[in-house]
Amino acid sequence: MNRKNIIITSGDPSGCGPIIILKAIEQFHPKNINFFVVGDKAVFEKLGDYKKLKHQINLIDADTRGIKRLKKGRVSKLGGYAGLNYLKRALKIMEEKNIKHLVTAPLSKEASRLVCKDFIGHTEYLASYFKVRRVAMMMTSNSIKTILLTRHIPLRKVPSALCKEEINNTVSLVYSSLKRQFKIKNPKIVLASVNPHAGVNTFLEREEKKLLEATLEFRKNIYGPYPADTLFTKENLKKYNCIICAYHDQAMIPFKLLALRRGVNLTLGLPIIRTSPAHGVAYDAMKKGNAPFHSSMLAAIKLALQLSP
Repeated sequence: MNRKNIIITSGDPSGCGPIIILKAIEQFHPKNINFFVVGDKAVFEKLGDYKKLKHQINLIDADTRGIKRLKKGRVSKLGGYAGLNYLKRALKIMEEKNIKHLVTAPLSKEASRLVCKDFIGHTEYLASYFKVRRVAMMMTSNSIKTILLTRHIPLRKVPSALCKEEINNTVSLVYSSLKRQFKIKNPKIVLASVNPHAGVNTFLEREEKKLLEATLEFRKNIYGPYPADTLFTKENLKKYNCIICAYHDQAMIPFKLLALRRGVNLTLGLPIIRTSPAHGVAYDAMKKGNAPFHSSMLAAIKLALQLSP
């Protein structure tokens, strides 16, 4: 039986990444998987689960100088450097070993920016690395799929960031991914309006007109824009395969309410599969010594292995 290769970056070493990686791999039963984990051995050796799992993973030790002095649950330049270095190492190994499946544990944007001032997030970093212009951030679970038209920008900049070309490109990318990767024959996509109560037939502001143009031009199963406050009902989640939202919190608040513990962040448009847990570094939990949940990391690993680039 051919073994599948998957590489996992351990994220900010001050955060939850190393713990949730070990917990998820312990719960993962298929035996035909090669797990390559990029991180610091000195960090993993402090965790009780590492001793019993070390023979099930291939740990690529970054051997980061000074890593033993790192404090849990705190923003630091060292943590930012280590987390970004794990990602760089992983991408190099993927190239060398022709690995197509990447799972990234959470990075701290604050810590990363102490090292790389232009760092926005994994999505943008990977798009730049692979020189890909059309990418999309999909938050997905068994019950909900949603896309962010704009990602990590201030709310005041959202209206000017919405342009016809980007909307059309995102809709096209989402439609093809739902068909090809998720095996949905006739995907139904719906757009959320930007403004309160704005829909196809009423309260159309400039933003809604841009969205409406996209639905008319695409000429497939795309609907809206419809008011965002009613799109996330059970009925609509069954009716549509994906909800495209205009800005970060419009998508993330309902998604995390409905699917945080089993949700996955999937980057569309890359030549590889990249997934991540649907949460951050969990500094608060790490400071208190609480064990964060690992179900989202487990779901990210499973989805990465199910999909093809």
